Amino acid sequence: MYNFGISLIIFLPALGFFILNVFIPGPNVLNTIATSMGSGRSSGIACALATGLGVIITSLASLFGAAILFYKVPIIYTGMTFVGVFFLLYFAKRYIQKALYHSAKLEVLQNVDKKRAFKQAFFVLIANPKMMTTWLAVISLFPIVANSFYNIVIFSLMAGITSFTGHFMFATVFSTRVASKIYMRLYKPINGLVGLGFIFYSMKLLLGLF
Repeated sequence: MYNFGISLIIFLPALGFFILNVFIPGPNVLNTIATSMGSGRSSGIACALATGLGVIITSLASLFGAAILFYKVPIIYTGMTFVGVFFLLYFAKRYIQKALYHSAKLEVLQNVDKKRAFKQAFFVLIANPKMMTTWLAVISLFPIVANSFYNIVIFSLMAGITSFTGHFMFATVFSTRVASKIYMRLYKPINGLVGLGFIFYSMKLLLGLF
């Protein structure tokens, strides 16, 4: 019998990495904040629903695809591990650069109704190339998430629910301009910490091969 309690525990490290990669200031987060500020909490929540759904869809597609490849050609795992290290270091470089040289600019999105907000947020996530590379890094670091049908489904649902919850909080809190300004002031230190975190994960992944 499948033990759901144990499965939730073993997925916590992978879920922690997912949160680290997804909830930093990026296209989806900024879109949710900008929509909430300009069009209200309900439109922001519509963004959260779309983001959660998009995460579940991209996770299922990526993890099932990886599971099939690992089963057919086991050596692919080693190759994907090196690819995962590359992407982690690439992410780290970009986030550290943002911390050192860039400031976030947020344009308020006004008069966006719930239906339009949902569609816009969904396409922002699907069109974001970071989403697919995120799953590649997750699979490389935590192959357990793709080693069975149940693991794939459970982790995908966990990731989608977590994504929705985070964006729901953004929509609720950042429907006020004061909170949004505070968050944007933390843009640089947040990106710097995430960049260092990715370097740590890349080294952990690389050392695991030897």
